[in-house]
Amino acid sequence: MFEVQQSKGIHGTGACRFKPGSSGFSLLEVLVASTVFSVGLAGFAAFLLTSIIGSAQARREGIVATAAASLAEQIRLNSTAINRYLAPPETLSAICTGEYQCTPEQQADYDFKLWQLDLADSVKDATGLVCRDSTPADGDEGNELCDGTGSPVIKIFWYGQGNPESNESNQDRFTL
Repeated sequence: MFEVQQSKGIHGTGACRFKPGSSGFSLLEVLVASTVFSVGLAGFAAFLLTSIIGSAQARREGIVATAAASLAEQIRLNSTAINRYLAPPETLSAICTGEYQCTPEQQADYDFKLWQLDLADSVKDATGLVCRDSTPADGDEGNELCDGTGSPVIKIFWYGQGNPESNESNQDRFTL
């Protein structure tokens, strides 16, 4: 190690000299310290990325669970029209508002279509359906595997991280 000392030269100006044995950092120590710091930052960045992905997935699952509970409550309130939730028509026959009174079937059609639109808006590419299924924990968006027996089940499908067109199976399902 070296120490810098000022000395008087011939012209009275200060010149710098290094004194052997002085303490300080060598270039090697600085390189080792910056390598350790860089590895630590890389680990923290990976942890942060994993945390963000997990948080986004938990947010989607929370929205989907709330949407399923909301539809279940609408079905309970309009249980006379359960068959309209099980087999909804493609188009609405009426828009049910406070000014226009609808039949229970029309109200079910309106509620279900509004629920589907809200679900797709809240979670990208999410789709939901109501069916009778004795094994509700199966199926995917292309094949819901509703067997037509058992209790009414709400199934919601959406894609998590990644691209739905990719070959990876990254589709999520929520059933209620």
